[in-house]
Amino acid sequence: MASRQTRGFLSLLHRADHFENHGAGLGLLSEEEYETFADVFLGGPAPPSTRQFVRPWNGDLVRYDEGVDVFAVLRSDGFIKTCYRPDPAFRGEPANLDYCLSGEAKA
Repeated sequence: MASRQTRGFLSLLHRADHFENHGAGLGLLSEEEYETFADVFLGGPAPPSTRQFVRPWNGDLVRYDEGVDVFAVLRSDGFIKTCYRPDPAFRGEPANLDYCLSGEAKA
């Protein structure tokens, strides 16, 4: 990756695990592509369709872009925690925006 906007994933194992679980859902073909996508999504300016908040209990930055349906978390120390396209059925919310709003309400 040429120039990072975050500190990337904490380890190659963490990156590999998250790519395996979430890369295909984002249409990404490699771990490096997944990390670059998450880095730009979390480290760059938030588009107007993005909701963003900070979790007060740990300082994590949470972003959900309703326009592209992507949810991601940046740890308070600058490492990427996760980046994925949520499944409302798995999260127990009627829609992905509801999942984001439920987290935001706790902040």
